[in-house]
Amino acid sequence: MKKRELRLVLFLSIFLTPILFASSLSGWGRKPPPEPKTIEEKIARKFHIEHSIVLALQEKGYETEEIIKILILATATGKAADDISILREEGMDWEAIVKWYGVEMSTLSKETQRFLSEVGGVKEEEEEEEEEITEEEEPEIEPEIEKELRRKLEMEKTESDELR
Repeated sequence: MKKRELRLVLFLSIFLTPILFASSLSGWGRKPPPEPKTIEEKIARKFHIEHSIVLALQEKGYETEEIIKILILATATGKAADDISILREEGMDWEAIVKWYGVEMSTLSKETQRFLSEVGGVKEEEEEEEEEITEEEEPEIEPEIEKELRRKLEMEKTESDELR
């Protein structure tokens, strides 16, 4: 009799748990959201905002760094990103905007750099300089096809010279 009771309890726990506790197990069978592919998607995910907000700022002509600054200030002050972008569009520089909201410029700069490195928006200056140096130093490498064609032409030349 105990085996039968144990089987019944096991059966009920396995099959009824998802039904009885559906709200706590709501993640079962769901796929996680896809990983963001573009910088804009990464920024939107980091700031927990709609992707369209980032795209709207981009359409206004803001670069990645400025978008991040706007979103940092919006998060810190509780204001809408549009409110901050309006100040920028009216000609205020970042120092004046930061002062307006009572935030330190150094804090904004540090946070901006941190977010840029997290979303992969900007390379470090040293990396860019290294890339420039290596690009200048590297000689042009002949594509393999051109090398092969040159070899064939030389072989044909030597064969034709030998036949004469």
